[in-house]
Formats: sequence, structure tokens, C-alpha cells
Amino acid sequence: MAAGCRVDIASPLGGNIPLDVSKHSFDKQMKDSSNAKFMRIPYLTFSLKNSLSISKIYAQDYEAIYLAGGHGAMFDFRQSESLQSKLTEFHSANKILSGVCHGVAGFIDTKDKSGNHIVKNKKVTGFSNFEDKLAEAIEHLPFLLETDLKQAGAIYRKSLIPFMARVETEYNFITGQNPASAKGVGKAVVKMLHSKGNN
Repeated sequence: MAAGCRVDIASPLGGNIPLDVSKHSFDKQMKDSSNAKFMRIPYLTFSLKNSLSISKIYAQDYEAIYLAGGHGAMFDFRQSESLQSKLTEFHSANKILSGVCHGVAGFIDTKDKSGNHIVKNKKVTGFSNFEDKLAEAIEHLPFLLETDLKQAGAIYRKSLIPFMARVETEYNFITGQNPASAKGVGKAVVKMLHSKGNN
């Protein structure tokens, strides 16, 4: 939004998007100045409680889609047929496909109109297996992001040091490895928008 972009918030089903309000997680998130600023913008907080259904979003009305991270994405994104369909639509329209952390899970099973995985032979990143191990999350997850991205044919890249920022850009794909990569993904999306003539 700071770059002059209009932002709409959508979710697989629409409606309220619950936040992780456990004291440890919420307090930690609010120490980040960008998160704290987000929560002070009435339009955005309203949009979190009243998100659009992804099925009501059309590629012709947007230049980019961004898949937010968090472990919840591992349970919601991959099995959402409406999200898969919408990502195929955005991909076919040559729109920017971006995501960070576990949000990249939404791309794993998405296929193009020819039935090929859209991440096949693309350089992408997302939360690594080692980062999930360090976060003590592996036993709670339905699958491992790094493993399944590779199985879908992606050229998976990651930083040498866990939790350090890494952003991968290839064609219309922009992905970030972890929360530290979120700002970099945002900047890369804005840069690509400008390069496409969207000011």
C-alpha cells in the first residue's frame, strides 16, 4: 500500500481470518513495526475480519497475488480447489505469483492449462525442512514444504543460515523463504509491477 498499490484480502472461504493470538506468537508479531502498523490501519483490520472469498477474485482485476505464510497455510492452501483454480487463472494471465514462508504451499499442486505443475523447473523458496525442525513443528504438519516443492519439480533454493532472508524471482514467480523474507518479497513485487508498467 505504501507503494500506491490497492490491496484486497481474500481467503479460501471468505469471512474472518483468525489470527494466532497466543501470547507468545501475537506479542512477538506485534514487535515487528510492519505488523504493528498493519493492525493500526482500519481498512486492513476490517478486511481481515471480512475477507473476500478467493472464488470471487478474478485475475483480470489484479496484477498480482500474494500468498501469506504461517503454519495455517499448510492446512488451508494446498487442499483448496478454489485457490488452485484461481492460481491457474492468474498464471495463465501472466500475473505475478508471489508468496512467503509456508504460503508457498499453495503453489505445490497448482497446474497450468496443460496439466503441468507451475513450479516445475522454477527457482522457488519457502520455509525449509530444517527451519521447521528447529521450530519443532514437523510432527504437527501434514507435509514438508521443501520436500513437496522438490517433488513437484521445483528448483528449491534456501539460505545457508536458517531464518535468514532469501527471495527468489523467476519469470512471474516471487517467493520468500521465511518471515525475514517478507519485506524483500514485497519490494520485489513492486519492482516487477513497475517493470510491467503498473505505476
